[in-house]
Amino acid sequence: MGSAETFSPVTRTSAGPGVVPDTEFDIRWAAWVARGRVHEQRVRRRFLIWAPVLATAAAIVFALLRS
Repeated sequence: MGSAETFSPVTRTSAGPGVVPDTEFDIRWAAWVARGRVHEQRVRRRFLIWAPVLATAAAIVFALLRS
């Protein structure tokens, strides 16, 4: 039989007995979140640079084809 300490609801996790919280997963997940944020900023920056360029090129092509 176990002692009162091993069956204490304070020491048991909600996932069941013998399950240790995965701290490495939390660290890896935080790295992915940070990487995703950096990627999103790069994509937004590229979009803000290239959107007006493409719009201008499309307007020029449209004007040339129309005349």
